[in-house]
Amino acid sequence: MATANQTTDQATKGGVLGIVTYLGIKYSVDPALLAMSLPLIAAGLAWVSTRIGDPTVAAFFGDKGCKPVSISITKAPAKKAPAKKAPAKKK
Repeated sequence: MATANQTTDQATKGGVLGIVTYLGIKYSVDPALLAMSLPLIAAGLAWVSTRIGDPTVAAFFGDKGCKPVSISITKAPAKKAPAKKAPAKKK
């Protein structure tokens, strides 16, 4: 579930991308160059937001007190098959 900070952050990043697109169209930037540059700008904004805000969610407006959680997954030990009993000898 998105928090208010995440929503504000995504709206800010979307606004920046919108302004870049508007300025690119206004100043007749090649459409292919503009289309290729938008993902790079979005990646740059995400990187900058990890430096400014919460690094765990790449948000400008996040809580700096958050620490990344590391999860280690270990394989369960293999269970040995039950030993087979030898049939009883008939006398």
